[in-house]
Amino acid sequence: MSRMRRVMVAMVLVAGSVTACGGAKGSQDATPMTTIPGPYDYDYLIPNGTAAQIALGNDPGIMPTELDVRVGETIRIVNDDVVSHTVGTFYVLAGTSLVYRFPKEGRYEGECSTNPDDVFVLTVRA
Repeated sequence: MSRMRRVMVAMVLVAGSVTACGGAKGSQDATPMTTIPGPYDYDYLIPNGTAAQIALGNDPGIMPTELDVRVGETIRIVNDDVVSHTVGTFYVLAGTSLVYRFPKEGRYEGECSTNPDDVFVLTVRA
């Protein structure tokens, strides 16, 4: 599958996962975007080998367990790992990137496969 096709598949999956993944609380209107230029307010890289480090019991220290953002800010998560990862209400396929602008206030909780606590809480404020 081409890289562009994988990115588009990731965006479709993310659109469905913002309210359905990881027992998320709240309802976020998912509008993942691929055309938001940087710089991004929050920019995270999941490097290749992250899943292997986690399997060994190591904390890769990639994502916080809680993140407070403002309406209108953007996040980018680049997944260079060979494994797809869940970050709160987002699901990022292996080898793809997610860019998202937060449209409204809310509190969203979900699993995070990149930290040992396996939890990610996102609070969006005005």
